[in-house]
Amino acid sequence: MTKRDWVFIAVANAVSLVIAGVSAALHLGWAAASFSVVLELAMLGVFCFRHSEPLFARLFVFGLAAGFAELANDTWLIRKLILVYDPGGPFIIDTPLYMPFSWALIFVTNGTIALWFQQKLGGWKAALAMAAVSGLYIPGFEAIAAKADWWYYQHVPMLFGLAPLFVVLGEALLALPLPAMSGAMQKRGFGFAAALGAGEGLFVWLTTVIALAVVG
Repeated sequence: MTKRDWVFIAVANAVSLVIAGVSAALHLGWAAASFSVVLELAMLGVFCFRHSEPLFARLFVFGLAAGFAELANDTWLIRKLILVYDPGGPFIIDTPLYMPFSWALIFVTNGTIALWFQQKLGGWKAALAMAAVSGLYIPGFEAIAAKADWWYYQHVPMLFGLAPLFVVLGEALLALPLPAMSGAMQKRGFGFAAALGAGEGLFVWLTTVIALAVVG
């Protein structure tokens, strides 16, 4: 990882948070979420094209595969009347079209952090560190998403009224394999990244089931 890579990650996430904050203040709904995703995709595409950044491109393919596989998890939660999306905009099955791409962008950031942990800590220490980062990040973002009219959860216990307990635990669990996966993607191609991502997307469903059973 280079300083340039970290600067891009910081700038991209700052842009995302600014748009989310404005959307929360003005209750802009699905249109702001879609705009944020399109803008960040454009930024990532330009960055990868200009700098021949193979890791970010592989992480994006990984995340996109995970995002589409995760649609099964979304559908399950929606039909259990736990997850509710803003009804506006285009959908794929029961999920807004922007969501799989949003997952892809999240995994670019989280995969980068996970790789750094893998290089610095390795093994179970990297896995636990990544789980802590992923779990701690979620409550604030879930609160912003609800205020922005993007999505919200119901009929489940909440952490300080900000985020469902099961989402916090589930996000921590799903991040456990990311350091090892990110390290493996450094040495393999895009097909491997896509297959690994699909597996991670299904793992998201498993962690959701476990988290709901434990704290939901």
